[in-house]
Amino acid sequence: MLYGFGPILLAGTLETIKLSVLSLAVAVVLGLVGAAAKLSRHRPLRSVATAYTTLIRSVPDLVLMLLLFY
Repeated sequence: MLYGFGPILLAGTLETIKLSVLSLAVAVVLGLVGAAAKLSRHRPLRSVATAYTTLIRSVPDLVLMLLLFY
């Protein structure tokens, strides 16, 4: 039924799962760093975090993806 492509599909599936878990871990770390920066007592750090949040929230996701891709 899979015509010998079973091992390749399994390898691709495992690679996709690894990439998903790694992406989730990076997103959690970046989110925690951003949250800590916004709650910081240091005004410059808080200002940078607020500016970043404002910029990212104001630009639609598709536009960000296109900017990163090209």
